[in-house]
Amino acid sequence: MRFIISLLFVLSTVCVQSQTLAQWSQLVQWDGVSHWSRYIKTFPAFQGPNALPVPRVGNGLIDSSFFISAGGSFHFSKGDNTQNYTVYANYCLVKELISMDIYWVPYEYYQLSHAMKEERQIYPQFYYDKKGEGELHLNTNFQILKRWKKYINLKARIGYRFPSGSGFGAARDIDAPGYYFDISFGKPIGRSGLTWTGMLGFYSWHIESDKNNQDDAILFGTGLLWDKNSWRVEANVAGYIGYLEESGDKPVVFRLHAEKRIKRFSVLFGYQQGLNDFDYSTGELGVKYFIKR
Repeated sequence: MRFIISLLFVLSTVCVQSQTLAQWSQLVQWDGVSHWSRYIKTFPAFQGPNALPVPRVGNGLIDSSFFISAGGSFHFSKGDNTQNYTVYANYCLVKELISMDIYWVPYEYYQLSHAMKEERQIYPQFYYDKKGEGELHLNTNFQILKRWKKYINLKARIGYRFPSGSGFGAARDIDAPGYYFDISFGKPIGRSGLTWTGMLGFYSWHIESDKNNQDDAILFGTGLLWDKNSWRVEANVAGYIGYLEESGDKPVVFRLHAEKRIKRFSVLFGYQQGLNDFDYSTGELGVKYFIKR
């Protein structure tokens, strides 16, 4: 009898922490016709931490080095804990003038609470998914107005996000293209190795909506960079502000990044805290290898 009672308790727990098609239909108020993808909210506040990340703040300079970097990130949030690998690489096409870099999340493991799955309106077919692949970002960078270099460094960036993710049904990525462009600046502060940095630009991505097919946002960021004696430490606040009201399209984050150069290697440490429409605290560890050309 005790075994039967325990079994019934386990089964009842599983039933509570699952979702049927009827429950999902009631939750999203399904019209009986529309595809389930129409009910996925493709906004940063209702996606995984790697779906629509805030682009990094530049320092106005072209990185003329050729390197590859790999690491791991640990994202913590109420109802969503995620771990993922990251790959980052930079290649200079024309020294101090044009470069390209990529950012990719090849593997992601996540655990969502039942309440979080309901909030994100995840379709029952993907209710138990825990693994996925993130999307690829490709950036092309151009040094501009070099005649102003004596006073300020300016760089233009054109970025594109490929719809290469595998977690759309589980609200991990939006499985749709997006692009952004911005101008970053770096203003050295004396000879201390300290630089004031910032960026301003535009970000746009496709969304699933009956009213809008695209969301547009103003991209911004500012902070300080210290680069001296094989150390590189950067702190900034960055984000983008979408134009749709009360939709969760206004993520803002604080970032702290440190890098220690050891010959042809660098050890990377990072911390990120969501401030608005991005409810994650993130720690990052990685290593960078510089390739001689």
